[in-house]
Amino acid sequence: MIVTRRRLLMLLALFICITVGMGFVLGRRMEQARKLPLAHEAEEASPDKSATDVPAAGRTGTLDTHPSPADKAIVDKGVPDEALVDEPVTEMIAIVPKVKMPIFYVETKEPAVALTFDISWGQQQVMGVLGILREKNVKSTFFLSGPWAKRYPDLVQEIAAAGHDIGSHGDAHVDLSNYSRDEVAKNISTAHEDLLDTAGRVSPYFRPPNGDYDDVVVDTARSLGYETVIWAVDSLDWKNPGVDFMVERVLGRTFSGAIVLMHASDSSQQIQDALPLIIDGLRGKGFRLVPLSELTRLGTPARRDPR
Repeated sequence: MIVTRRRLLMLLALFICITVGMGFVLGRRMEQARKLPLAHEAEEASPDKSATDVPAAGRTGTLDTHPSPADKAIVDKGVPDEALVDEPVTEMIAIVPKVKMPIFYVETKEPAVALTFDISWGQQQVMGVLGILREKNVKSTFFLSGPWAKRYPDLVQEIAAAGHDIGSHGDAHVDLSNYSRDEVAKNISTAHEDLLDTAGRVSPYFRPPNGDYDDVVVDTARSLGYETVIWAVDSLDWKNPGVDFMVERVLGRTFSGAIVLMHASDSSQQIQDALPLIIDGLRGKGFRLVPLSELTRLGTPARRDPR
């Protein structure tokens, strides 16, 4: 059989095509085989940053214990496994799957709600808010930042003398989810010392600045004796949207066990006009207004964001 040059070239081209094809297939299989165990190892080795412990603050043991059953109501319950949720939360809350959630409200059949006030700067609104609460015979919860407490110790003592809960609003007013565990611990511990020095007592409630948190924030606060508390209803008073808007928003969204967010900082310029109407409106709907220390005795802290 005579093999012409043309046939030889055709056979050579066919051999090259077959070789290249087989090499490509073999390479793909080897790459897939290499990736599978790597992915499996990475999944098993994925760290849980919530597992690291932080030493408690030196004076954590002096958290307010009056009334002691109230302050123990949250701390003693801890965080059950079912508190871990799969769906991310929304509305100004960090999206972290399976985060150990803070408290948003209390699951209770009692028609009771908690009005809470954050203060981080200014002094123009505080005494007006305290006067309204005194006139309406309402006890509430104030979340005070450490620097504000140091600057206005007399106002802190006014809040404490009126019998309101005093919770922590942290030290530097920053988004704590952007910081390391040690930095979060320092923020909370510094504010804790400042509040003890000015108020003489601190309830075991911590509201992170801007309501920003992640599992590190929640776990670190808990290791220092605090439960992280967000809110179920935001009055949006910090935006100064108008008195009628604020009143309708709170009355329309509040439910039994709800925690309502308001401010007594100078940024909330309309709070003194809206607060009496909010109090009367809530009472008109049958709600009792109580501090967090009482609300937490009436049911189970709820860790699913209802907003």
